[in-house]
Amino acid sequence: MLFLVENIDSTQRRSYGLYDEETMSSLLKHLSNHRIIPLSIHKLPSIFAPFLPAARTKVSPDEVIELIESLHLVIKSGLPLHSGLLDLAEDADNPKFKKMLIMVAEEINSGKSLSAAFKPYEKALGAMLINLIRIGEETGQLQVTLERGAQFLKRTLALKKKAKQALIYPSFAFATVSAAMLVWMLYVLPQMTDLFKQMKVELPPLTLFLMAASEFLTNYIGYMAVGLVALIIAFKVLHKKYQKVRFHTDRYILKIPIIKHIVSGFNMAFIAEYLRLAIVSGVPLFNALDILKNNLQNEVFQKALISTHQDVSRGLQLSESFKKTGLFTPFMIRMMSVGEASGNLDSQLELIAQHYNEKVDYYAENIGKVIEPVVLIFVGGFMALVMVGLMGPMYDLVGQMGNK
Repeated sequence: MLFLVENIDSTQRRSYGLYDEETMSSLLKHLSNHRIIPLSIHKLPSIFAPFLPAARTKVSPDEVIELIESLHLVIKSGLPLHSGLLDLAEDADNPKFKKMLIMVAEEINSGKSLSAAFKPYEKALGAMLINLIRIGEETGQLQVTLERGAQFLKRTLALKKKAKQALIYPSFAFATVSAAMLVWMLYVLPQMTDLFKQMKVELPPLTLFLMAASEFLTNYIGYMAVGLVALIIAFKVLHKKYQKVRFHTDRYILKIPIIKHIVSGFNMAFIAEYLRLAIVSGVPLFNALDILKNNLQNEVFQKALISTHQDVSRGLQLSESFKKTGLFTPFMIRMMSVGEASGNLDSQLELIAQHYNEKVDYYAENIGKVIEPVVLIFVGGFMALVMVGLMGPMYDLVGQMGNK
C-alpha cells in the first residue's frame, strides 16, 4: 500500500514523503526506526505507484524460493533466524526484498513467530506458504515444512515458465505474419493497382475488393491503430476491475484449440501439486481448498474450486466434487477416486501433477510443429487470394503491352 506522510524531519521542518508498506503498523514502525514524526498519514490509490521507484520493484518468485531454502538451511544448521535473515538482507539487491527481510528479522527479534512475522507479506509469499509455516511451527517440523515449500515453489515456477514458453511461439508467429500481410497491403498492393489504373486494365470483382481494402487501410490505419490501443487499454482496465470480464475471457481462452490444453494442463497440475503439499504437511483438505481457490489466476478454475470447497464442506468426496464441476478430466477424477479409496491420495495427486506437468512440457517443446501448418495455411490462403486477384489483370496488362 502507498502512503503520503506529512512529517517533521530532523531539522524541525515540515516535509512530505511517499512510502510503500504492507500495513499501517509496518509504516509506523519504519517511521519510528528512522526517527520520523508523522503529522498526518493518507493512504493513496495504487495509480501513484509509478511515482515511487520502490513501489515498482516486486519480490520475484526466485527471491521467495531463495528465502525459503535459506531459512531451511538456517534452521538445519542451528543458527538464529534473526541473524540468518539479516545476512540474507545484506546480500539482497532488491530494495523491497531487503526491507522485507529486515522487517521480518525485527519482528522475530521482538518475539513473534516466523509465520506471524511473514503475515504482512502474504501477498508476496502466498497464503499457502504462510499457513504451512504456521503448521510447521505448531508441529515442530518447520525445517521439513520449509523444504517442502521450497520444492513446491520450484515446481510451480518451472510449470509457469513452461506454460508461458508454450504460448510465446503462437503469439509471435501470428503477430509476425499479420505485420507482413499489413505491409503488403499498405505498400506493395497500392503500387500494383496504380499501374493497373494507369494502363486502364479492366479489373475483376476480387481485385476491386483487394484495392478497396488496401485503400481503406491506407486512409484509416492511423485511426485503427489508435482505436486498437484504446481498445486494449479499455479491456485491461475492465479485466482488472470486473470479475465477470475475467471469467468470460478465461472461458473463451479454454475454447481455443491447443491453447486450451496448455492452460488447463497448467491449472490441473498446479491444483494437484498444491493439494498434495497440503495433505503431506497436515493441512486439512477443507482449509487447503479455501486457500487454493484464492490463489488461482484463472477465473474458470477458481469458480470450480469454490464449488468444490462448498461440496466438500457438505461431506462430498473430493473426486465427486471435482466431477460435478465438469471441468476436470476423467483421468484426474479417476486417479483421485483411487487415491481416496486406497488412502493414498497424496501419491495419486503427485502422479496427476507429474502427468500434466509432462503434458505442458510436451506442448512447450512441440507447439511450433503444431502451429506451423496453421500459419502456413493462413499465409497460403492470403497469398492465394492475392494471386488470384492479381493474376487476371496482370495477363490483361501483358496482353495490352504486346498489342502495342
